[in-house]
Amino acid sequence: MFGYIRPVKSELYVKDSEFYSSVYCGLCRYGGKNISHLTRWLLNYDFVLLALLRMSLTDESVCVQKKRCPYRLKKKNCVCADGSFEFVCSAFGLLTYGKLIDDINDQKGFRRFIKKLIKPIFSHIRKRSDRFEGLSDIVASGLNATALIEKEKIQSIDRAADGFATMMKGISSFGLEDDKKLIAENCGYHIGRYIYIIDALDDLEQDEASDNYNPFLARYGTAEEAMRHKEEIAETLYDSLNAFSNYYALAVHEPLNGIDRIIFNITELGGRNAVMKIVERKSKNEKPI
Repeated sequence: MFGYIRPVKSELYVKDSEFYSSVYCGLCRYGGKNISHLTRWLLNYDFVLLALLRMSLTDESVCVQKKRCPYRLKKKNCVCADGSFEFVCSAFGLLTYGKLIDDINDQKGFRRFIKKLIKPIFSHIRKRSDRFEGLSDIVASGLNATALIEKEKIQSIDRAADGFATMMKGISSFGLEDDKKLIAENCGYHIGRYIYIIDALDDLEQDEASDNYNPFLARYGTAEEAMRHKEEIAETLYDSLNAFSNYYALAVHEPLNGIDRIIFNITELGGRNAVMKIVERKSKNEKPI
C-alpha cells in the first residue's frame, strides 16, 4: 500500500541515513512482535515518515540498540521508540484492514475471492491494532469519505483527495495539543493529499484498463490526455510537499537535529524524486501526437 515517501539517501549524512534505516527496522520489529508478523512484509516507507513526525512532535526519548533480525539472521540497529511505534503500528494495522475491505467492495472475480479468503487474517491485525480509543473511527471515517467521493466520480482532484487527506490529518495529530496539534494537522493533511494524488497518477493506465475510478480519468477522460497535463499535476504535488515543509519548520529550532534533516530531505528531495520518476516513466510510454 503506497510507499512513495522516502528520502534521497545519497543526500543524507551517513549517520542520518543509518538512523532512518534503524527507524524502519524498529517499526518492523515492533509491529511483528505486537501486531502481526504479516506487518513486517506489508510495512512501507510512508509510515516511517509518520513515526519520525510523531517522535519529533512528542519529544520522545529514543535510543538505538542492536536487535536480531529474524529474516537477515544477524543483528541490526533498531530505534527503540515504543510510544511512537505503538501508535504508528496501530494506525498502519487499521489502515491495512480498511484497504482490504475497500478492495473486497470494489473488486470482482478471482481477486475479490482471494481478498475475502485472507480477510480473517486482517481482521486479527485490526483487532490487535485497535489500541487507541477513537483512532479506528478516524480511519473508518476517512476511508468511507474517500469511497463516497470515488462512487460519485468526482472530477475535482482536490475534492477527490480530501477524504484521505483529512484522515491523515486526524491520524497525525491524534493525542497532540496546542501548536503541535496544529502543525501535525497541516503536515498530515498535505502528506495525505500528496499520497492520494501521486497514487492516482501512478495507477492511471491500470485504472483505465480496469475501468476503476481515478480523478485524473474523471477530469481528463483518458490516461493519455491526463499526461498532457503532467506539469500541472506535478506542480500540485509539489505544493503539498512545500506546505508540509513550511508547517513542519514551525516546530524546529536551529541547529536542525537528525530527525529534522531526514524529514526535510523526504519532503524537499524524496517526494519530488518520486514524482519525477513516475512522470518520466509514463512519458516514455506516451504516444506521439
